[in-house]
Amino acid sequence: FRVFNLGNTSPVPVSELVAILEKLLKVKAKKKILPMPRNGDVKFTHANISLAYRDLGYRPTIDLETGLRKFVKWYLEFYSSGSNKKGSW
Repeated sequence: FRVFNLGNTSPVPVSELVAILEKLLKVKAKKKILPMPRNGDVKFTHANISLAYRDLGYRPTIDLETGLRKFVKWYLEFYSSGSNKKGSW
């Protein structure tokens, strides 16, 4: 078995991710901004897709907002149907 990282190679701040989700879901997030810990965390990170590129020819082509828009649409449709109702916004 092999695990592939299928992210994007461009770092995105968490604040930008949250802002996009707020817009797509039409809700305001309840944020609690904390200072960065001195040890054990990083200011930013991004996906290393070299293995996925080498073995699968993977190259990300969809930007974060487009991908999140598609995911949110799927999620809301999937969980709004009667048989799959496990949670809601």
